[in-house]
Amino acid sequence: MDHFHLVLKEDIEIEITSIHQKITYEGLLEGYPCEKLNKMILHNTEIKAKNLFFPDEIYMIKPVIKVGEEEYGPFGKMMELPLVTCIAMLLCRKVFRDPDKHFSALTVIWFQDQYAFPIHEDIIEKITALPFREVCSEFHY
Repeated sequence: MDHFHLVLKEDIEIEITSIHQKITYEGLLEGYPCEKLNKMILHNTEIKAKNLFFPDEIYMIKPVIKVGEEEYGPFGKMMELPLVTCIAMLLCRKVFRDPDKHFSALTVIWFQDQYAFPIHEDIIEKITALPFREVCSEFHY
């Protein structure tokens, strides 16, 4: 199976219909990755996702953060998100709550160390484990 079509653990078939990627710390000219900066990046990524794709619901896969062992500077320990921010729209041709709607969709955010495709296998596992039925939005054509 390719990474554009996935079967979730709920036995739901989805397609990745769109994907947006960027370097996570794009534009960082001074300073270093720290907790405060990462919180801002996570918040801004959710806003970006809402502007990119139409599903109302956003699901962020919790990123793995590399934490430095020592205090690095005035902002505390270095806390580094993976290199690439990925925002994707997942589409399912089924609905689960409103039989008058035609399809369901969900915007998903994740972080990985290289540009997709391929999507990192750990992320594929997390996508296939999503509670899609509960968190998706449903739409008319």
